[in-house]
Amino acid sequence: MKKSILMVCLSFLILFAGAINGNAAGAKEKPQVIALFVEGLSFYDLERLQTYPHVDTWLSQAGAGAVSIRTQGARTAANGYLLMGSGGQALYTERSGTAYHPWEALSPHETAGERAQQLGALGEAPQPASSPIVFPGIFRLLADNADKPFSPQIGLLGSTLAAHRIPAAVYGNGDYADVRQRHSVLFAMDGQGRVPAGDLTMNTLLVRQGSPYGLQTHYDYLLQKVREDRTSGLVTVQLSDLSRLYQLADEMHPAQFEAQYKRVLSDLGGFLDSLLAGRRDNQLVLLLAPAVNARAAKEKALLPPVLVWEGDKAGLLTSATTRQTGLISGLDMLPTILAWLNVPTPKEVAGHPVRIEAGGSVAQLLPKIAGIHHTYATRPAVLYSYVLLQIITLASASLLWMIGKRVQAAGGLERLRRGVRLSLLAMLAFPALLLLEGALDWKASGPAVLGALIVAALLAAFWLEHRSLAQTTAIVCGVTVICLLADGCTGAHLMRRSYLGYDPVIGARFYGLGNEYEGVLIGSAIMLAASLYEIVWKSLRPYLAALVFASVLYYMVAPGLGTDAGGFLAGLVGFFVALSRLEGWTIGKKGLLLLTGGLMAGVVMLIALSLLTDQPLTHIGRVSEQIVTGQWDEVGRMIERKLAMNVRLIRVSIWSKVFVVSLIVLGLLALWNDRFSRHLATDTPFLVKGFSGVIAGSLAGLALNDSGIVTAATCIIFLVVPALYAALGEPKDKQCST
Repeated sequence: MKKSILMVCLSFLILFAGAINGNAAGAKEKPQVIALFVEGLSFYDLERLQTYPHVDTWLSQAGAGAVSIRTQGARTAANGYLLMGSGGQALYTERSGTAYHPWEALSPHETAGERAQQLGALGEAPQPASSPIVFPGIFRLLADNADKPFSPQIGLLGSTLAAHRIPAAVYGNGDYADVRQRHSVLFAMDGQGRVPAGDLTMNTLLVRQGSPYGLQTHYDYLLQKVREDRTSGLVTVQLSDLSRLYQLADEMHPAQFEAQYKRVLSDLGGFLDSLLAGRRDNQLVLLLAPAVNARAAKEKALLPPVLVWEGDKAGLLTSATTRQTGLISGLDMLPTILAWLNVPTPKEVAGHPVRIEAGGSVAQLLPKIAGIHHTYATRPAVLYSYVLLQIITLASASLLWMIGKRVQAAGGLERLRRGVRLSLLAMLAFPALLLLEGALDWKASGPAVLGALIVAALLAAFWLEHRSLAQTTAIVCGVTVICLLADGCTGAHLMRRSYLGYDPVIGARFYGLGNEYEGVLIGSAIMLAASLYEIVWKSLRPYLAALVFASVLYYMVAPGLGTDAGGFLAGLVGFFVALSRLEGWTIGKKGLLLLTGGLMAGVVMLIALSLLTDQPLTHIGRVSEQIVTGQWDEVGRMIERKLAMNVRLIRVSIWSKVFVVSLIVLGLLALWNDRFSRHLATDTPFLVKGFSGVIAGSLAGLALNDSGIVTAATCIIFLVVPALYAALGEPKDKQCST
């Protein structure tokens, strides 16, 4: 009997011990994210880093990409941390300060904990030391971000983790001289500026003579702390040796900088090797920078690299935010971390979890990012010069037309007229050439690219000049529409690399149809339909026009293609007006009601398509969801933000100058000499009717887009250029008659 009782007790003990060990093992296996922020890291630094021992091996086992960080203010590390930690845009202000341990002295009479409790940053906590890390200036920061068009959710990552009882920790700092810089806390803190664990003190640094500011990251200490921390779901590590070095770079001898640079990269590579060698299956390791260094920024290489170690996956990073292989958004960091920790992402977050697409490598990523940076760096030289040439050409053509009315066309003037007409044709062909240029794998300078495009455009103009106005318009606009639709339906690879396309560095748009080509597509589609009315059989005209308009509208509205709500609605207006004029319909009260009803139906269709698609929500989808769920405050902020952007662009953008010059030219053509309007309406009546649709689409694009002035300027060119081209081609007796 005793033996039986003993066996039963022993069995219970074994089961109890197994349960304890099982719980302990389960606790150890809770998911954890280690976020390594190497401040100042650029792709040039990453390329140098991979030459160090073992680093190339670890890079081949990572998901690699570039991160687009679009901040409200300057591209600083603090603003980068805030954007990634809040899942939305926020603006850091210097007067909000930095983070401390509660016992650190802010003055001879006050500690950081006492300051934080005085300001309310510790909530209702009775003791200043109740939170290991505090950000006393949190309420100053919140006040500075209040009443802004954007919707900052400062501290959202930390608050979300705290709500699910997942601790966060921050280790390391960017202190130098007498400056305390612990901006990585902005990433992990909650809404009251608190972080549950970590170490920001001098323990994380070594005093080393010869290092920048005499300080060096204590990698052994940080490695020990990260390995020992088995309870924090998020472990953030701020590594600032590279940043400190770049701060002094301009004051250092080049040889001394190179020696220090090699040491910094060697230490970083060794730390990375040791950390990843001990990585557990439950850990997700991220390495990225909140901002690149000053030298990289000066060279316009503004996209920081990001590396992700997730299990045994390797390849290139992407997300539903960018839909581009090798490119993610800073907004994706928060949902990526929460997804790994099995925490639902708050609805107000705009980003999406990052995923790794197998098959790519860092070696493949580097030239792609170099191409993006090259396009960004040379874009001003190409686009500003192109827009300036537009203005000069339009002004010269208008002046020549007015002079030609009163002066007999001498030989020299006739040659000048031909040159200007060729320039106008070249201008009309430029948008398509700017798109096709994206297929060239070259790294030419801005002036060289512009020169090559001008030569190609002039060659096209020489080939077109002896054709009729209707044929010329049909060819140029047809090629433009076909190129845009073909590229858009096959992944928009050309548009992503085009100078007239959207820019990943700016991060305003990553996929679909950008505002520049939105105007081009609307204007060229309308003039293509109008020119077809001039040159094809009468029975085919409405069907061909309907096919063109329907194809463009479908491309614009489809979530997986154009994803352009403003362009769809602007196109709907422009196409309706154009088709009404081409078919001779009278737009009375019934027509206006029909147009209004069509716009409302278009809005409903946009909302339905955005919410019913099986793809992750786009920006249109989020707005649609906010409308359906009654989040009118967010909708109002969105409208306010778009209006503010449009007003700002109208004031400062060079596109607004193009639009104003175009309007002046139209006024001159319409009012200065009425005989020209009559001749043009007689010779090419359908082209003139198409002009009405271009004007309507241009104005609708101006009103319905956050960068509407860009859409309006690129659209109206397809009216002004053909009209001026026709005006300069008037017979001499018509020009000189009174």
